[in-house]
Amino acid sequence: MELSVKNRNGDVVGSVDVSDRVWSAPSNDSLLHQIVQAQLANRRQGTHETKTRGQVNYSTRKLHAQKHSGRARLGSRKSPTLVGGGVIFGPHKRSYRQRVPKKMRQQALRVALSEKVREDRLTILDEFTIDTPKTKQVVELVQALGVTGRTLLVTEANEPVVVLSARGAERVEVTFADCLNVTTTVSAAHIVATRGAVERIESLWDVTDGEAMDASGDAVEVSE
Repeated sequence: MELSVKNRNGDVVGSVDVSDRVWSAPSNDSLLHQIVQAQLANRRQGTHETKTRGQVNYSTRKLHAQKHSGRARLGSRKSPTLVGGGVIFGPHKRSYRQRVPKKMRQQALRVALSEKVREDRLTILDEFTIDTPKTKQVVELVQALGVTGRTLLVTEANEPVVVLSARGAERVEVTFADCLNVTTTVSAAHIVATRGAVERIESLWDVTDGEAMDASGDAVEVSE
């Protein structure tokens, strides 16, 4: 299939042939939901911790007599019913990690990218380079393209100058092709990718054996 290519002023300057396997994959909402849930769970640190009544540092002395005090029965100062006492059914350290097969993650990314194409929420730039960090250039680019909402700017490789320039822009996030994942793709209202980024994405995900490859043909790690 063919996708139009625009310049920084928002004018169409050509087109690019892209792979149907990457940019025209059939919809699969259940797969997208499963992968997004897994990636969000894998971001959790799981370091939350509460103390039970056996871990609270208080005396175990019974506070008052069991009977004839006119008060409710009460044990030690560690009781969960008292302020500062132990916590009942509180959270404890655990791992939230969910493992999903690599091929499922790869197909989910293809589906997410294809949804952006079907919804006309993908813009391909012929190039986008910045010599010095300047937020104004990123803002002007977004305005010229007429995109609204949360925008994901995808570059071919890591561009520190572009990252610094977009840091001050409202609702603009920058990533590069190798770090593109399902969650960031789905959460973005619009994706703006350079021509080089599109070629890099195809070199990673347009493979017949279901394994991501880099430009030299070696297997690469899939971004979580």
